[in-house]
Amino acid sequence: MLIPLIENKIPFIDVRAPSEFMLGAVPTSKNLPILSNNERTEVGKIYKESGNKAAIEKGYSLVNGITKDKRISNWIKFVNRNPQAKMYCARGGQRSKIAQNWMKESGIDIDIVKGGFKALRNTCIEVLDNASRDDKEWIIIAGKTGSGKTKIIKQLTNSIDLEGLANHRGSAFGGFETLQPTPVNFENNLAYDYLSISSNKVFIEDESKTIGRLVIPKNFFNKMNSSKLVVIQEPIENRIENIYNEYVGNEIEKIGEKKLLISLRYNLQKISKRLGGTNYKIIDNLIKDAFQKNDKNIHYEWIKTLLNTYYDKMYGYQINQKKDRCLESGTWKEISHFLMSYY
Repeated sequence: MLIPLIENKIPFIDVRAPSEFMLGAVPTSKNLPILSNNERTEVGKIYKESGNKAAIEKGYSLVNGITKDKRISNWIKFVNRNPQAKMYCARGGQRSKIAQNWMKESGIDIDIVKGGFKALRNTCIEVLDNASRDDKEWIIIAGKTGSGKTKIIKQLTNSIDLEGLANHRGSAFGGFETLQPTPVNFENNLAYDYLSISSNKVFIEDESKTIGRLVIPKNFFNKMNSSKLVVIQEPIENRIENIYNEYVGNEIEKIGEKKLLISLRYNLQKISKRLGGTNYKIIDNLIKDAFQKNDKNIHYEWIKTLLNTYYDKMYGYQINQKKDRCLESGTWKEISHFLMSYY
């Protein structure tokens, strides 16, 4: 069973090539490849043309001398820092076994993961599937845009920050300068976070099926949609202030006014059809005006217009479908207090 390795967050040496690692890995792994991308390509070509034995010989010819010593040295340094470390390649085959033997020749014993990354990946998928059927009580934190749902999630120890894992705030305006993780990494990280919760209660922010370009696993999302929820009912003035601080004030400090103006107008364009032509033009002009005049009040105005004409209408329909699952509703402070006492 590989679940204890995930629960205990055992460190791993991932000896796959960097191109494989970039597509997906487990969060406690470090990529210290036995073959570089180019070397792997060369070995793969020989394998197709001449078979396994010739490919192994090619690998040994590419990784020898100083190159080999350097790679072994990197593995040893990692193990010295992480004595519990284990090693894996794609399927627990030749690369990890060769690396294990080289380490043994250097006086270091390290276990390899049977089945390699594929087995770890399948275990993460299994964790997420089982999560939808276990007996833990899930509480979904809902509320209109700007209600401070993520802030509450971060205050609770037995919570899962889906937006944090996805590196996206969930709305058309929710992207960051940094890229979202790959779907594999998102799901693997979610599995790790879920297993780290020992409590019988789990708090999760209300989300749509997709967060940016990432999709919440089907069974996991279905359980979210059938779980009890609490609803934050925060005054619109507070929500506007929250949205301004997060999406305008903080972003100006990070990327500057010019980049932010371009980004906001681009994101607004993405929902222009759903807004309707008139509303789109009004909000777009307000955004341009707010930056040109450096006027916080005009920023408040376009945010309020966007909430009234789009986000709040959409939310009202969605929450109406979920009202029979509601445990509690109230202001941010009231919901925060309720959840703190609830668990």
